[in-house]
Amino acid sequence: LTCVILQQRAGPAFAATAFIMVTIYVVFTSLITDWRTKFRRQMNTLDRRTTQVAVDGLLNYETVKFFDNTAHEVQRYEGARKDYVRKAVQVQESLLILNFGQTVIFTSALVLLMYMSVQKVMLGLLTVGDLVLVHTLFMQLSGPLNYLGGIYRGLSRAITDME
Repeated sequence: LTCVILQQRAGPAFAATAFIMVTIYVVFTSLITDWRTKFRRQMNTLDRRTTQVAVDGLLNYETVKFFDNTAHEVQRYEGARKDYVRKAVQVQESLLILNFGQTVIFTSALVLLMYMSVQKVMLGLLTVGDLVLVHTLFMQLSGPLNYLGGIYRGLSRAITDME
């Protein structure tokens, strides 16, 4: 709908720019989210390992104390926890890459649309009101795109966590 309105009010180049931005945004989000899934799986594996080490140490408390292995069990747990924390940071860093890329894609298209609008206003082909319309319509794309991207990431994460 936004592309149709942009085409009618501002021209086909505006509609094409919006359509191409949405396509690039969706493809980028899908590819990066799928790439992030491997990190999430590794993090889940390390989380299970950390939990297993902790439970093993607690269940065998008397044996550990009897053989004076407390320091060894603490080192095992700390090592597993550090591995998990490192992977959790990597998962967050990959989310940062995803969010940054999405912002760059959207902002680049917005800058291009505003530049095209200003050029047409200066030539007398668009009014200032049309420029505001182009900006408003394009900005209203960001909400649904962010929402759909969040749903896709959430579903992907939930499926990965269930494995």
